[in-house]
Amino acid sequence: MSELASKTSSYGTGARAHEGALQAGGRRFAVCAARFNDNVVGRLVAGARLALREAGAAEGDVELFRCPGAMELGGLARRLVDSGRFAGVICLGAVIRGGTPHFDLVAGEAARAIGALAAEGRAPVSFGVLACDTLEQALARSGEKKEDNRGYDAAMVAVEMADLYAQLQLR
Repeated sequence: MSELASKTSSYGTGARAHEGALQAGGRRFAVCAARFNDNVVGRLVAGARLALREAGAAEGDVELFRCPGAMELGGLARRLVDSGRFAGVICLGAVIRGGTPHFDLVAGEAARAIGALAAEGRAPVSFGVLACDTLEQALARSGEKKEDNRGYDAAMVAVEMADLYAQLQLR
């Protein structure tokens, strides 16, 4: 295996790599979930809860906040980050294409708002909003197995980034 193909935690002589651990113990997390398309979002929430549990989060350290739809996730996440109560915020929603441009507006605005908040770096904010053409695609991406569930993935991103932020002492 070539040097470039091998996985390593160091990137050259003298360089150090820093990564967050998948360890949620002792940290509080907020899960923001849209009610719209709840048949899909409920599955994303279940995936996120499983991920947090597997990473060692205590049940009392995870709070679920519901909002009407994906469009409202950015504002809700902003309030939760501003509260300073959470090591990470996980945003979950599902936008399914219909016959009008509404899909593009809602999915785009959700991505923009959540992405801008995450980029501020005050607290990790993960993006678990599905933007799918069909209900079948959305159900496949919110599957019952953790490897098929984007809510699980979004929670693990928040856990890893919360640990990395703690290492950097930015909080």
